[in-house]
Amino acid sequence: MKNILVVDNQISFCNLLKKFLTKIGYLVETSTQAPHAIQLMKETFFHVVICDYRLPNADGNVFFEMIKGVSPDSAVIFTSNQINLKNVVEMIREGASGYLSKPINPDELVEVLEGDHFKKQKEKFSSKNIDKKTHADKLPEYLVGNSKIAKEVQYNLDKVGPTDYSVIIEGDTGTGKESYARLIHQISDRRNKPFIAVDCGCLSKELAGSELFGHEKGAFTGAVSHKTGFFEMANGGTVFLDEISNLSSDIQMALLRALQEKVIRKVGGTKEITIDVRIISATNEDLLAKSETLGFREDLFYRLSEFVLKVPTLKERGKDLLQFIDFFLEKTSKELGIRELPKFTDEAMDLLQAYHWPGNIRELKNAIRRACLFINKDNQITAASLPDRIQKSLQPMSIVHEILDSTIHMGERFYSEQKRDLKSVALMAESEKIKEVLKDVKYNKTKAAQKLNIHRKTLYSKLKTMNIAY
Repeated sequence: MKNILVVDNQISFCNLLKKFLTKIGYLVETSTQAPHAIQLMKETFFHVVICDYRLPNADGNVFFEMIKGVSPDSAVIFTSNQINLKNVVEMIREGASGYLSKPINPDELVEVLEGDHFKKQKEKFSSKNIDKKTHADKLPEYLVGNSKIAKEVQYNLDKVGPTDYSVIIEGDTGTGKESYARLIHQISDRRNKPFIAVDCGCLSKELAGSELFGHEKGAFTGAVSHKTGFFEMANGGTVFLDEISNLSSDIQMALLRALQEKVIRKVGGTKEITIDVRIISATNEDLLAKSETLGFREDLFYRLSEFVLKVPTLKERGKDLLQFIDFFLEKTSKELGIRELPKFTDEAMDLLQAYHWPGNIRELKNAIRRACLFINKDNQITAASLPDRIQKSLQPMSIVHEILDSTIHMGERFYSEQKRDLKSVALMAESEKIKEVLKDVKYNKTKAAQKLNIHRKTLYSKLKTMNIAY
């Protein structure tokens, strides 16, 4: 028999739904507040959580993160008086099992609860044994690999995960930094407490303090009610700060104080609130090396970096690429109902293996999902099935290197013809530095621009001026 938790600020709605669900054979608990609901989930496992998208002290996406932190195996169905398509798509993409409009249609609710997804879930939990899984089992499969570098990352995870260290996860876009953060949380003693993920790039300078630490009613224009911040919601658990370099200097100062004193103060408030949270941060920058240009506080870096976990790019994983391709192919085939697993043509596989994957695992996943929509009559994925950027911009890397090396020599001849005045000497030195960095990053111009600390368009302009192919 399924346990269901109904969370809604209207007691009448909770009672009505409880009466209906109990009548058809479910065990039902109700709650009108997010913190109380989270406490119930700590004490009892609920197969399904039915909750309003807009609770008074937690929006749907925030409450969903709290649920996943406390009870990641519970299915979540959102309800709302006004359906917002953007919210629906976002929640379903994040893993919600349904989104129903109010007033609830009983037949529609039963159809969702008795659907195939929940039947599979019931079978899954009949033999549930999550706590006995090893750390490697808990690692999301698309990040597991057999390469040397992947095993080193996994070794580091096993070491730092069970501790209470603050961790900075460094890695390029699309390498799965948030997945690693969730794993660290799951293998720690905080696994049964909330995991709150915060995209610092989406926090405006004006509202960042309110979102992170909360605010009191009347603290500023528009603060019509009391708000609980992410840190207070995650008390006892983990806060994941993605792209932390985007935080403004005043918020960095407040964060530093929170870490040092283990207390926060709400915007417009005078009372200090004691907190106990583990901070995991993520960045695609070297925060220490670029603290001056990024405006990131050096003292905050040292407070956050008790352990720095470097996540490899997809290209650095080498032979793991084939494993990831097979995984995403099988997963997408099941999702699309493809009975026989498609096969890649030799040309398509050559393209996948030679491509530099600037978007890393996320780009690979999307490329495979796209390719599965264009399988030919022989159940094959051809080169034409792959995204245009892979088809058109890709050449075998040996050819790319040959072209770039030859054009670099052209650039040398270009400068040898110039007058040896101060400007020419400076340009020649600049050219040499760009060539050095290009070779160092294997001619990946995006990485080269980052390493040179210039905009990518600026690099392209310089390459054109120096007669280097771009």
